[in-house]
Amino acid sequence: MDHKAKFESLSKEASARVKLHLFGWSDQAGNAGDYGLNVGPVETTFTMLINTTYMFQPDPAFVLHCRPFDLTQAQFEYVQDHDLDTEEFLSGLGPLPAISHELDLAKYKDSASALEGLKAIL
Repeated sequence: MDHKAKFESLSKEASARVKLHLFGWSDQAGNAGDYGLNVGPVETTFTMLINTTYMFQPDPAFVLHCRPFDLTQAQFEYVQDHDLDTEEFLSGLGPLPAISHELDLAKYKDSASALEGLKAIL
């Protein structure tokens, strides 16, 4: 059984449902990537990503975003256990959910101002 078939079979299991968010980034040149699925409040992950970004990049020029996902606990564990490239794998299952929150870091001079901007989108 391939990863897609196994993942889809896990959706039928009676394990608890988990509300997750797939965090990613994109820039104006068309580059993009993801940080993976995260549980917990959106604000917590955005805050960590913002603080980490400004530690290593004084002038980030990309947009952070997240998409909501509702999976079974078994599906979430499968993705984590098999270290699947999350966005690529999930997009292979069908269209990704719409972006629910995004923050363009190019508009902020430092992490403090980006964190203030985050308050406006949450």
